Amino acid sequence: MKKLIIFLLALTIGCSGAQALPEGEWAVVNTSSVFMRETASYTSQNVSQSRMGTPVRVLERSGYWVKILTPEPYEGWVNELTLAPYPADYRSCRRYICIKEHGYVYSKPSVEAPRLCDFLMSDIVRKGDSPSPSEGSDGWVSVQLWDGRSGWVPAADVQDFRQWMSERGSLAAKAARKGSAGSGMAESEIAETLVATARLFLGNPYMWGGMSSGLFDCSGLVGFCYFMSGIQLPRDASQQIKCGVPVEFEDMQAGDLVFFGNTSVGHVALCTGQGRIIHSSQIVRENSLIEGEPDYYKRNILGIRRILGNTPGKQLIKNSSLYFGE
Repeated sequence: MKKLIIFLLALTIGCSGAQALPEGEWAVVNTSSVFMRETASYTSQNVSQSRMGTPVRVLERSGYWVKILTPEPYEGWVNELTLAPYPADYRSCRRYICIKEHGYVYSKPSVEAPRLCDFLMSDIVRKGDSPSPSEGSDGWVSVQLWDGRSGWVPAADVQDFRQWMSERGSLAAKAARKGSAGSGMAESEIAETLVATARLFLGNPYMWGGMSSGLFDCSGLVGFCYFMSGIQLPRDASQQIKCGVPVEFEDMQAGDLVFFGNTSVGHVALCTGQGRIIHSSQIVRENSLIEGEPDYYKRNILGIRRILGNTPGKQLIKNSSLYFGE
């Protein structure tokens, strides 16, 4: 049954925005991020994270613990207070996506006002009801958290979610139309964005199961950067290696994924250019794959995959019926 549910959600991700959600109970993550645990216990290991505004399928309940399934898809247990009921208009409502590494939602349009919660890059909130700026709100926008609380964030910290994903998804789709005018330029632009996003977190410590702003494991960092570029990747490195197409070491370029291991995948990194990577390994850092260089990363390369230019429409967030529709 579990495999069937995951399969159905995977099909849903690939459907157009006009498709209905699968039947069942749904919720929305209501905190900036939440760790997902293997079992319904705080002593259980973290297996992943989900971020504010993410629509999740409720699979099971045990006391105040809720087992959820995320869009990657991935499942784990979270505290019920980290979730809010799924709004009927979720897919069509006006939303913002946070584009700042770390910020806050304030009760009033002032950094001196009480904070409602922290607010991390890739978090999604509703646009507020205020039709026009209120007194003293210049440079601020009103927002609404998924539990209904109203607040304010600096306007520079957010972008329109639908527009953000539409623009990035269109760029990815253009890159996939090989040989068409501008396809190579589109691929290069996405690659630059991926690398720039990853570099925002240089020096941050490694966190097993992490995939939110500043808290990453290896595949979490890669998946996060691709999400901010409008592309949904599977959660784990062992799944990500099945995406895109294989390329040779001498042909690798920025945006490619480099996988390490012997007989199975144990690590993944994002290529920043020929022979160089950025990855979350002990800390988020950059290394060389060229032997003899001072920052040489000595691990066996199991494979290199090119996602950009090889992204099917079902992997684009803008096409996801979990996020968009009427």
